[in-house]
Amino acid sequence: MVHLDEDVPCDPATFGEALRKTREDAGLRIEDITAETKVSKGILNALENGDFRRLPERVFSRSFVAQYALTAGVDDGPILRAFDEAWDGYCSSSGTHPNLEVIAEDLGTSIRWRFWIPITTGILILLIAAAVILRGSTSMDDVLAPDPRRSGVRQAAKSMETQLSAVPTPRMQPVEKVTDPADGRMVDLTVTVDHGKESWIHYRDRDGKTGQSLLTDGEQLDLVLTGPVKLTVGNAGAVRILVGDQSFTDLGLPGQVIHTEVTRDGFTRLGRGKVDGP
Repeated sequence: MVHLDEDVPCDPATFGEALRKTREDAGLRIEDITAETKVSKGILNALENGDFRRLPERVFSRSFVAQYALTAGVDDGPILRAFDEAWDGYCSSSGTHPNLEVIAEDLGTSIRWRFWIPITTGILILLIAAAVILRGSTSMDDVLAPDPRRSGVRQAAKSMETQLSAVPTPRMQPVEKVTDPADGRMVDLTVTVDHGKESWIHYRDRDGKTGQSLLTDGEQLDLVLTGPVKLTVGNAGAVRILVGDQSFTDLGLPGQVIHTEVTRDGFTRLGRGKVDGP
């Protein structure tokens, strides 16, 4: 359940609190959301704390919110509308994109560190030299004079290094990679959203490559991945998918989220059976 009052303007703090309450009602930890969505814990904490300064560009942050809602088992529509309102309100009040403030802070911190590090290093060197002299050396010549015992250790180490270098290093034979002919085939995948509509896409292929994208107003996403590919589609009723030369439409209802597995032979709706082409 999303705890938002539509009659009250939604600011970042209100949005974050509602997001956290939604997760807690679902019995999930922040680590559970991270494990399922692959969104970093830092980003999720920024969303729940209403710290929009720490968020990436709007299109990516919005996609993260949609994945958060999906994992918590709630409709992403109200949450996304609340996020849009909070984002617009924050940008209007601060007069800048949230992420630019963080960049400015980090730049200032970097400059301060570059100024102080050389000074601190010089002071430490002087303190160490003074401590050595005070512990018994009468001059800097005593401090810098070579120790015969150390010379013997260095000679022994050099002799051992020479002996080890004479031992031949075994060559590793290249291992031929074996590919299961039933899997591992490349999949040409195109996802298109209808004009005037929007949808978010999340994918993971056999090699572990992952990504997400928000498509709006007729935009198209072209992918070449290693099958099978796990594909999650938001607002499935507004999406068309092309796998090779096979076209698939009527994937679901408006606002519905579907989970599929895609191969070069087509794709299967997880839990619903194979999806037929035209």
